[in-house]
Amino acid sequence: MPRPLSKDECNKLCRRCLRECRQPENVLLLECPRFLKRPFKSPAYRFNQLDLFGE
Repeated sequence: MPRPLSKDECNKLCRRCLRECRQPENVLLLECPRFLKRPFKSPAYRFNQLDLFGE
């Protein structure tokens, strides 16, 4: 079984989809019948530690 693709390795259309079926980046997809867009516009998440206690 092939390993699942990460968000960086997948197609541009697949990056915007909520489903887990991902196509490689070198595949040109014009449309996908299973495409499920995000119900909201999410910014790039930052997982930095919050500065709660000062420096």
